[in-house]
Amino acid sequence: MQKIYVLDTNILLAEPSSMVEGFDDNIVIITDTTLQELDAKKSSHGETGANAREACRILDDLRARGDLVAGVKNENNGLLRIYTNEIRKESLPYDFSLDKADNRIIAACISIAADSNEPVILVTNDSLMRVAATVCAKYRDVELDVQSYKNTEVETAYTGYSEIEVDGDLINALYKDKKVAIPEGIRFYENEFVTLRSGSQSGLSIARNGMLSLVKEQALYGGIRPMNQLQTYAMHALKAPPEEIPLVCLVGPAGTAKTFLSLAAGLDDTYASAAGGESRYYKMLVSRPNNLTSDPGIGYLPGDMNEKMEPLLAPLYDNLESMLLDKGNTDRRHVQRQVDDIFESVIEITALSYIRGRTLRNTYVIVDESQNSTRQLVRDIVSRAGDGTKIVLCGDPDQVDAPNLDSKNNGLVYAISRMKASPLCAIVRFDASKSVRSPLAKDAIQRM
Repeated sequence: MQKIYVLDTNILLAEPSSMVEGFDDNIVIITDTTLQELDAKKSSHGETGANAREACRILDDLRARGDLVAGVKNENNGLLRIYTNEIRKESLPYDFSLDKADNRIIAACISIAADSNEPVILVTNDSLMRVAATVCAKYRDVELDVQSYKNTEVETAYTGYSEIEVDGDLINALYKDKKVAIPEGIRFYENEFVTLRSGSQSGLSIARNGMLSLVKEQALYGGIRPMNQLQTYAMHALKAPPEEIPLVCLVGPAGTAKTFLSLAAGLDDTYASAAGGESRYYKMLVSRPNNLTSDPGIGYLPGDMNEKMEPLLAPLYDNLESMLLDKGNTDRRHVQRQVDDIFESVIEITALSYIRGRTLRNTYVIVDESQNSTRQLVRDIVSRAGDGTKIVLCGDPDQVDAPNLDSKNNGLVYAISRMKASPLCAIVRFDASKSVRSPLAKDAIQRM
C-alpha cells in the first residue's frame, strides 16, 4: 500500500532533494504553508538560503512537467503534490492558533488523514512539532503517524580503535621493525588504531595498507604529552602528514582534550615551526558551526569577524592560555600577549558558512562543536580541502544544541559513518573515563 508523507519545511531546508528521492514510490505532499516558508527563507544567507533556493528549483522543474496540485511523478515512480485545501480550525485544539506555520501544517495533516484511506505520516525534525501533531491527531481521533526524516539518521558504534590478543613475538617484531603484517583472519579499517596485547606486554599501532605500523608517543607544542592511550592515538592522527591523514574526527564528551590536542598539534606545525623557520601549514583556521549572518545573537554584535566570533571561540582562548601556563609562564599579562600574537600571526577565525566557495591549501582547520553542523555543511567544509590541508572535526554527538539536529543526524556522526573506511581519515572516540579535567569535572561527567 502506498503511504502519504507530508513534509515539514525543515526537511526541505535540510535535504531539498528529499521530496523526490527520499520516499521511494509513495506520495509526498508539501503544503502551501511550506511554499510560503520557503519563499521567506530563499533570501537567507548561508546553508538555509541555499537549500531553500534549491528546493524552489526542484519544485519549479516539477511544475514544468505537470500539475503539482494533482501530482507529478518523480524518478522513483512516486508522486509529489502540493496541498492547497482550506485549513480548518476545528482540526486543532482550542489554543492551537492557525497563525503559526507549524499548526497550519499539522491541521493540513489532520485533514489529509481524515479524508484518506492510505497511511499518512508527517515528517519533521522538530521534536516538539512531533509531540504537537500526535496530540492533535488524538484530539481529532484520526490515524496520523509522526516521524523524523530517517534517511539522514546514522548509527555507528565505530570507535576508531581495537584491541587484540597476540603472541608476544609479534609485539617484539613491531618495536623492532616498526611494522608487521596484520594477523591472518583479522580485518581492520584503514587508519584504525590497534592495541596489541600479550600478558603485560602491549604495543600501539595503526592499520595501513595491510600492515600494522608502530605508533609512538610524541610531544606537541609546549611539551604536551599524552595522558592516556587514546590521546596517543589522537596525537598520531593530528601530527600525521596531510598527505597521509587529511581528515581527523575526535569524538567524545567534555574534558577529553579534543580541542586542546587539536590546537596543540596545529600550533606545533604552524606557530612553533614558523618560529624555527619551517612550518607544515601556512595558517590555522578555527571555527564553530554558527552562522554569523542569520544568528541575531551574533550577527548584530558590533565589530569585525574576529570580534563577532570571540564569544563562541572562548574555549579556544581558554585552551591556549592553559597551554602557555602549563609551559611555566606565570605572568598572565605575558601569556595574554602571547595568545594575541598567536592569533595575529597564524590563526584565522571564520564562520563555517563563510568557508563555502573557498579552497584551503596548506591550512590546518579545526571545526569545534561540529555535532551542531548539518551533513551538508560538514560535506562542504571537507570538500574545501586543497593540497596540504588537514581538517579536524571535534565534537560530542550527545551534546547537540541545533534545534533540528540530534545524535543520529548531525554532521559529525555523518562524517564518521561515511569516512570510517577511508584511507584518508582517522577517528578516535573518547569515553567519559578519559576525561583529563579536575576530579570534580570527571566525576560530574560520569554521574550527570
